[in-house]
Amino acid sequence: MRIKQVDLADADTIRACFEVHLAAQRADEPDGPFFTERPFHGWLTVGWGGNPREVWLAEGPAAGTVAGWYLLELPDLENLDHAELTLVVHPAQRRRGIGRALLKHAAARAAEHGRSVLNGPTRLGGAGEAFARAAGAEQGLVDVQRAMDVRATEDDQLARLRASAEEKASEYSLVSWTGLVPEEFIEQAAGLFAALNDAPHDPQDAPAVWDARRVRERVNDLRPLYGLRIYSVAARHDATGELAGLTEVAVDPADPGWGHQMLTGVIRAHRGHRLGLLVKVAMAEWLKTAEPQLERIDTWNAESNQYMIAVNEALGYTILGRPGCWWKLEVAAVKGDGEVGGQQELASQNRR
Repeated sequence: MRIKQVDLADADTIRACFEVHLAAQRADEPDGPFFTERPFHGWLTVGWGGNPREVWLAEGPAAGTVAGWYLLELPDLENLDHAELTLVVHPAQRRRGIGRALLKHAAARAAEHGRSVLNGPTRLGGAGEAFARAAGAEQGLVDVQRAMDVRATEDDQLARLRASAEEKASEYSLVSWTGLVPEEFIEQAAGLFAALNDAPHDPQDAPAVWDARRVRERVNDLRPLYGLRIYSVAARHDATGELAGLTEVAVDPADPGWGHQMLTGVIRAHRGHRLGLLVKVAMAEWLKTAEPQLERIDTWNAESNQYMIAVNEALGYTILGRPGCWWKLEVAAVKGDGEVGGQQELASQNRR
């Protein structure tokens, strides 16, 4: 088996990796939604957060084919002893030792970069969980996927929810934008992104430290590469002008039936005013007009995040597919003993 590094400027090889990913996703996450090629290219080459990365593939049985690959992300701002691993094996090539070989290779690369812990997500109850357990990984935070049927949600239902939220949020007004975070909000956006650190997370992971530069470089500079239409709704405190809450949803033009929940956060000092519900209701109302082909919005929540789950259930979100889980594996413990199958990743992106 030959494992070689992927040139991230090689569009043909990245497309081959995409095809493997899509086949694995259809097998392991049949309820969708599925990546399309352009956002996959952006995610693989620069990532959602701009961490340095390298991609390696295992060649398939026929010339020019890919049996499996892995993405090793190397955080460079926090958690410098960690590496994030996404490992994918084509369903037709599983149980042949490819996943095990890629894992051993990834652990060696992580060690070369001075990393001692691998973090990787899988769905529970499938090939990914079996692979993680066979490798000796420790189960961490469990996330649950939910979806909202936008077309089944009546306008009057949204209006009632909005009126209920506005009673508690009478000191706030809404602002919205599409695409990049406007320069006038860059400084305040850093606090909104940092608010996500209060969501349930692994206590071993250091929280992200946000400032205006990080928003510019790790959000605005990267988003054009994904090819997504991104909608943002924020709640602004009338007395101070401070942005207190924010929600974001992305729509892929290649698959406009799905919306993808990104960040939802409320700054701690402004909690207790139902701002999370207010911005999410306003987003749903906006998308029903702005994205007429939209059918569903998907989101992920830690199963312990009862506040955001309650907000989403009020909007009509219901569970979709099997839960997912993040696993931790000590680099030094990777031995590759035993017969394990191919791991399929979970694209959770810390959504709320």
